Amino acid sequence: MASEPAFRPGRRRLGALAGLALAAPALSRPARAASAPVTLLVGAAPGSTADAWARGFAPFLERHLPRTAIAVLNRPGERGLAAARAVAGAPPDGRLLAAVAVPQLLARSIELRAEPLLTRLDFMAAVTEEPLVLVGLAGTTDDLDALRGLGPQAVLGTPPHGSAAQLAAVALGQGLPLDLLAFASAPAARQAVLAGNAACALLPLPEAIAALRDGRLSGLALARTRRSDLLPEVPTFAEQGIPLQSAAYRGFAVPAGTGQAALAPLLAALEAVVVDPEFVDQSQARGSVPRFIGQRAWEPMLRRTLAELGERWVRDPWTSRHD
Repeated sequence: MASEPAFRPGRRRLGALAGLALAAPALSRPARAASAPVTLLVGAAPGSTADAWARGFAPFLERHLPRTAIAVLNRPGERGLAAARAVAGAPPDGRLLAAVAVPQLLARSIELRAEPLLTRLDFMAAVTEEPLVLVGLAGTTDDLDALRGLGPQAVLGTPPHGSAAQLAAVALGQGLPLDLLAFASAPAARQAVLAGNAACALLPLPEAIAALRDGRLSGLALARTRRSDLLPEVPTFAEQGIPLQSAAYRGFAVPAGTGQAALAPLLAALEAVVVDPEFVDQSQARGSVPRFIGQRAWEPMLRRTLAELGERWVRDPWTSRHD
């Protein structure tokens, strides 16, 4: 797992940063003599979490990729596979990127037997880690012992099947015997807890951070090796006797065979964005962790995850639905 970022905002600073999550940053950009367009394809609908993340990232990529304009284009469908197909079939010239979310994209490819599609992509780098947090209704459920006392009839909500949180929640079975229910979206799972219809939900931290900060939800456990500076009062699962460590990642893929001449400036720009102080601020405000995992490390990591998910799918499928 990633080490904690060096940037450690205090509570007062966190409150100020929260407003950054509402809109893409207005960044100062150097004048360009010429503009070479790059299209960033998002495999989700406008207004979705994935769309908001990509549109928040695009101005920073422009800042660190000289003389290049970034256009964000939505290609929803099949939880990211439609966009992946479009990029896989594009010329390998570095002009079309896919914003990808894993393990969701990998899980979806297994569900639809579309693993060969992944071989037609080069996964450049991950740039954002989204920790997973178990949340309950504030004032009602404030620790794991309270959940254990509810019994298996209590609902643990998650985002859709194949998401990092849903896959991790299945592993909670013995340590936290609850009735797992995957919702259509992370916001729907969060709302079920707020409405009292689910005892808790395992969510990516960006989907829970606002409700945690304003006191509507309580943080029960983080699926990390150590506590987060964003939520220092929330213990890890391991601290409470459950060895659960998992996270979601966001990054980028290009058509397989894209040459180093095109990849090198893109990778340099991505690495520069991750340490850009304004991007760090924005990430902290949204509840995510800036983390650069370059191609040499990310591709093997994805191959291992794909193999593990493939074995799991045969042994214990995470969903019977293939829509």
